[in-house]
Amino acid sequence: MTPLISIVIPAYNIEAYISDTLDSVFAQTYTDIEVIAVDDGSTDKTGLLLDGYAEKEPRLRVIHKQNGGVTKARLDGIKAAQGEYIGFVDGDDLIDPDMFERLLHNAVKYNAAISHCGYRRIDGDAISYFYNTGILTEQTNEKGLYDLLSGEIIEPSLWNKLFNKSLFGNLFSEESIMDASFRENEDLLMNYCLFKEAEKSVFEDFCPYQYLIRTGSSSHAAIKPHYLADPVKIGELLMQDSRDMPEINRMAARYYAVKLIRAAANREGINDPAIRQIKKEAQTKLRAFLPKYLSFSEESKKRKLLAVFAAYAPTLYSFIHKIYAAS
Repeated sequence: MTPLISIVIPAYNIEAYISDTLDSVFAQTYTDIEVIAVDDGSTDKTGLLLDGYAEKEPRLRVIHKQNGGVTKARLDGIKAAQGEYIGFVDGDDLIDPDMFERLLHNAVKYNAAISHCGYRRIDGDAISYFYNTGILTEQTNEKGLYDLLSGEIIEPSLWNKLFNKSLFGNLFSEESIMDASFRENEDLLMNYCLFKEAEKSVFEDFCPYQYLIRTGSSSHAAIKPHYLADPVKIGELLMQDSRDMPEINRMAARYYAVKLIRAAANREGINDPAIRQIKKEAQTKLRAFLPKYLSFSEESKKRKLLAVFAAYAPTLYSFIHKIYAAS
């Protein structure tokens, strides 16, 4: 008997894209799937389109809920999932027909709780691959967490991965650090919780996931306070949670420093009092954290110098950053 894969699709006001996304999911060469689409309080025709699609596709289940954000939508989908494995697709992206078949093959062959891959970013006619090297590597629990936080191998999003359902139990426990209120870098936090539970993961660098840049998407949106504040808070959670894992804690600290630098040096939207306050708090935290960050031998002198400018002279940060970028 082949294992059932549950594919969770959060959907909010994407009436122009959701049908194409569903078409690509139901075109999978691996057919033993159920798709759980979570309509997150859409105010356009997304919900109606989902219901119409479900009338002709028995493998689609639709959940309608009040708007609560993408993490809450995913969590509701996870609770409803009946599969042995769970994957995710964003409701305005596309996937190649063999994506889940290959991910499942690797999970079974290598006895891995997480199977993941690369992706390609499509912005109009421009296509960028991340990274399509063809390599295949097995990762221990510690190596998986390390690679996730380093960002060098593992994409922090959820949509290019297949997870054994057993990993999700702790997400709903009182001790879990998963916080559904986060709206930025929330994928990284959930990935951290899942990779922490996985004894083993496997990565094959092929790129079947099509991450589509849409006009009006968050990639093109004006900066908002949570864009800066959430990653800093997540960094603090990761450092606290990984305190008994020295190597992982070091990577969490580096992640935290990068997010503090970004917030402290931010020049966008500074007429917004909320953003100004976040920027001020980030500078204070960065100054307190600098001694630890500057002690990291693996960090380049350039990065350390930029951190100092972000903490004490953020108006000069962009100028110095441009000089380094051009050199």
